[in-house]
Amino acid sequence: MKTLTMNQFFESPGLTKSLDPGQSLIVTAAGKPELIVTKAARRPKRTALQLRREARALLSKPGKKVDTVALLRELRK
Repeated sequence: MKTLTMNQFFESPGLTKSLDPGQSLIVTAAGKPELIVTKAARRPKRTALQLRREARALLSKPGKKVDTVALLRELRK
């Protein structure tokens, strides 16, 4: 794990881009660890066939119908 001060972290934000997936960076303030930055791992790619199967599985389940227009109007209030 790399260690940076808070000032270094804000002056060079590109260091987080140079991290490998799953690698972490410790940011310190006044000599104490303040936060840990971890670069997320890449998501596995799905094929079109897998996406279709997942969509069919979700859409084939019977469920309560939702009026989305009414829901959006209610959220705007």
